[in-house]
Amino acid sequence: MIGFDNGLFRELRVISVPVTSISINRGYGAFEFFEVINGKPFYGERHVERFKHSLRLLKLTIDFLPRLPKTIEEIILHNRMEHGYIKMFALPHTPRTGDFYQAALYIFPTEMPQYAPSLYEQGAHLALKEFSRFLPEAKSTNYLAGQFWADEATDSRTADILYHNGKTVQETSRGNIFTVKNGKVITPKENILKGVTRSIVLDILRGRKLSYQETEISLENLMTADEVFLTSTTKRIMPIVQIDGGTIGNGQPGAITRQIMDEFQRIRKDY
Repeated sequence: MIGFDNGLFRELRVISVPVTSISINRGYGAFEFFEVINGKPFYGERHVERFKHSLRLLKLTIDFLPRLPKTIEEIILHNRMEHGYIKMFALPHTPRTGDFYQAALYIFPTEMPQYAPSLYEQGAHLALKEFSRFLPEAKSTNYLAGQFWADEATDSRTADILYHNGKTVQETSRGNIFTVKNGKVITPKENILKGVTRSIVLDILRGRKLSYQETEISLENLMTADEVFLTSTTKRIMPIVQIDGGTIGNGQPGAITRQIMDEFQRIRKDY
């Protein structure tokens, strides 16, 4: 596989990060992850814009920003990618000078985690944890809490960790949360990473004229919802039927969730 190593296209096996890098020693950096469908980045422009937003929030600067979309195209061509996934990292190797960290840019093909079909057919579970991410609007490389708790999960159907602040829920460690109550779809608006898949779902809701609102979700309203689903690049649209041992709705993926799943699959198929 061929990757982009801060200005050079090289074999992925020879690309490395210095052990003295700030990104390693301080766990600091930004990244982005997206799917390639039919040789094209799936909603690539939205991923690029979110990557730029993360760079601004984390005070990172890279030398190759103006030609980033072209570099992504070249990675796809170098690797003859029809279908697959790409990761981008902006990693600072030296201390900050002035207002920004100078970061190195890495782009390379990668694989997506595979989730059992039963999680989509029968629904998945979530575990609740009280935790608030620092600068949640940035897609940073700091996944310590989510990774630690995910590795501790003993339920094979637990797909992710859902963060809350004691009163309201924000997001999962790797995705956005949606609830459905009396036909109305609700998703948090503030203090979250606004996912690209989340934005596509909002497009679907608008296009199908389904009632929705971007607002906070209390823990009580979460547990009494008729339906719950989460969205992410890796999980796409995943129905949730149990949270911390509590059953959601009738314990089966709901009709509105199914409708959104079907429409999302159609969008992917036609992309």
